[in-house]
Amino acid sequence: MRFLSNYLDFIFESVAKKEMRLYYSDEFRKLLDKVSKNNKYAKFLLSAEDSNQITDIYTLVDITDKNDTISFIQVNRILRSNPDTKTYPNDDVYFLQRNITNDKSNEFWNKGRTEISIGRWLRRIVTEVYKSSITDSDIEAFVNQYKAAVDGDDLNNFELVQGEEIRKWYHENNYLERRGQLGNSCMRYNSCQNFLDIYVKNPEVCQLLILKSEDNKDKITGRALIWKLTDDSYYMDRIYTINDSDKLLFHDFFEKWMIKNSYRVSENEHYLEVKLGDHTYEKYPYMDTFVVYNPTTKILRDDEDLWPGQGYIKIQDTSGGFEEEDGIWSEWYGEHISREGSVWCENINSYVYTDDATYLDYKDEWAYPDDSIVWSEYHSEHFYKDDAVYSEVLNDYLYPDNEQVIEVEISKNDTDWLVKSRTDLYIEQIIVGETKYFLRKNYIRDPYTGEYHFIDEKENRSDTMTWGDLLYHKIREEIFPGDDCEHNKLVEKVKKKLYDAYKNGELNTKDVISSIESNEVYIKSLKNVYWGMDSSELLTPEEMIPSLLTAITFTESFLSTSSKVSLFTSEIEKLTGDGDLNLKYKKMLRLDYRYIRALYRMCKSFDYSSFRKEIEKLYLLLTL
Repeated sequence: MRFLSNYLDFIFESVAKKEMRLYYSDEFRKLLDKVSKNNKYAKFLLSAEDSNQITDIYTLVDITDKNDTISFIQVNRILRSNPDTKTYPNDDVYFLQRNITNDKSNEFWNKGRTEISIGRWLRRIVTEVYKSSITDSDIEAFVNQYKAAVDGDDLNNFELVQGEEIRKWYHENNYLERRGQLGNSCMRYNSCQNFLDIYVKNPEVCQLLILKSEDNKDKITGRALIWKLTDDSYYMDRIYTINDSDKLLFHDFFEKWMIKNSYRVSENEHYLEVKLGDHTYEKYPYMDTFVVYNPTTKILRDDEDLWPGQGYIKIQDTSGGFEEEDGIWSEWYGEHISREGSVWCENINSYVYTDDATYLDYKDEWAYPDDSIVWSEYHSEHFYKDDAVYSEVLNDYLYPDNEQVIEVEISKNDTDWLVKSRTDLYIEQIIVGETKYFLRKNYIRDPYTGEYHFIDEKENRSDTMTWGDLLYHKIREEIFPGDDCEHNKLVEKVKKKLYDAYKNGELNTKDVISSIESNEVYIKSLKNVYWGMDSSELLTPEEMIPSLLTAITFTESFLSTSSKVSLFTSEIEKLTGDGDLNLKYKKMLRLDYRYIRALYRMCKSFDYSSFRKEIEKLYLLLTL
């Protein structure tokens, strides 16, 4: 059985998967080398290049214009253009000549490439190729260091400020966005401005390192206090950023600043100490590192054991006050911690610092973020792993008790999980009074009987062909009797019949237009007026029909970039010619990329049985 899901090239690439050693561009190799100083998986990827221990169906890995993606090319594409490519002796693994791997002007470095997130590629190499394991936290750490390596060459957006400037940049009105650790800082509010005197009044020993936004120099994306210690060394306090990857930039700047100014980073392994000026303070900020202060000696210390009872107050109060005697024992840390700044975590049966814990909204409790906790992109919250389910289709964790989460049958013996809003991915049916959900791409309607079947199902174990294969051959013999041409040539014949049917007006039926108007994606998305467009510029249901003819040969991942969407619209141009409809499609793409994606989702969720039987059968030849 064959699936046609990624345009015509996919037909060839799915025939046989050939493997080749991994080859990197110089730019990608240099980034890995930089990251490898602090990350073992970067070292692993460096050692994987040109190694006979690791081969894959993708190679020629290169950077992109994004800081979190890479691109590669399928080995099959290379072999089609270079059929004389050699294998290693007594091996099925192919290798490339240096004039290809070292020459970025070669077409394989520039055409037919696939883009993927760096984290997803690392997981693939470790788990699918190398057959090992890697944790989500290890992937996150690698991705953050990789992004910092990509962005780290330009440190011109950093600035050191002191005095009243510190008060200014602590205020949330001067943040580019209110998210990440910076956006959640407890000292960001207007009511906290008078808590910051301990920073503002001591410019000799306290400065603030800020990272200004590349796009708006009046806003910052991160900040960290820089302290001068009593041993004349310097110490960078906790870093607050919108994006975690920017934290590594702070370390890079701090290191270069120290070298440039002949300063040295604190190497004191026992304690950190700052001597403040002769000032008094009515309020105190919440301190991350220097948690105790002696008002008599004016000494700030990081040693919490000095509190209580040794003349130090504890300054970790979000309301601007201080603590004298109140503490609680934490089994997790093996020490006393502030009662007010801590929470009880059920999953480890211990108190921990609030900043180290994760709030589970669905349970109204706190948990320590270990491997028992997972993040759901769909729900935008954390869950206990045992309470969540993993969707292979969505590549995300879902909470099954949520009414929007549904279990979907993907074959006769297997299920997965989806959300109700993704009607483009599933079919809903009522069977014996019970609502059931089926994965759309695996569950096809038989145009002869009207019944639905999984394309991979068999009547019994002795059957040699699946239902999808049998239906494919039945339709093919009916429409193209005696035509034994290759499938890719058959595809072109099918597309021509569909295009001719459109141009002859055979597809513009009331049933088809009615099905578009009742489509859930159309109702929720395509009827809305998008930014830069008014209702007169949106496609009418009848004008959407050419996209139905085109979308069948594209996968959703194929629409991941604007350049690939342009190819999608160029295919539509073959149907619409140079007329007003073609101009309308082009204007939509230029004004709002989301509209094209919504249009594509409608096509993938469309009930093609709305067409007359002959047209439905032609579509099935492209689907099976």
